[in-house]
Amino acid sequence: MRRLAIACALALPCAAHAADDFIARCEREMKPVFEVRAREAKFDLSTSLSSRVLNTKVSYGAAAQLTMGMTSGTHRTEIGIDGPSMLDAAHRRECVAPRIYVDLAYEPLRVFVAREFHQQSCAYRTVYEHEMRHVQVYRDNLPVLERHVRAALEQRYAGRPLYGAPGTGLAKLESDVDNWLRPFIKAELAAVERQQIALDSPEETFRLSHACLGEVEAAMGSSF
Repeated sequence: MRRLAIACALALPCAAHAADDFIARCEREMKPVFEVRAREAKFDLSTSLSSRVLNTKVSYGAAAQLTMGMTSGTHRTEIGIDGPSMLDAAHRRECVAPRIYVDLAYEPLRVFVAREFHQQSCAYRTVYEHEMRHVQVYRDNLPVLERHVRAALEQRYAGRPLYGAPGTGLAKLESDVDNWLRPFIKAELAAVERQQIALDSPEETFRLSHACLGEVEAAMGSSF
């Protein structure tokens, strides 16, 4: 009995040492990898739609209001994941290196100027310049979004692998993407849309509608 007790006592430090070696190797070799890219926001211009048709496309426009111009951006987010793993069979656990690839873009980004405005007119230039401010908001915020997403990933995983039971690491990574990363990106995009709405303030609408010595107002009729 005494020999058995001694053998067990000697075995415990060995098991602990093996476990420590596994963790040390995981921390050294299974670091997270993140690639986040924001594509340049390019736009298409259309002058073929009337102001009344454009008004039906504006989600926050008043029913009786005529829309002078509009910029619509459809955001596309593509997220890919991978999770190379290392197994500690003796202790029935694994470590997984999170690899997350994020591609961000506004595609398509479309700019509309109402067909009531002739392209050589002051009214057209004024409305077009306003829509370019909307385009610039998208362009300015894409690199900001890229930085925010990368920083959030680095903070969440802190340069370390994921640990768990064998075969569970990739599922944990997928859960992180669905329940944390996608909502995070969605909240960031919502903040951009609030900036867009702020550009179309009542004061800005009044300025546009009375620009060019009444040229805009004349083209739009009595709605203003």
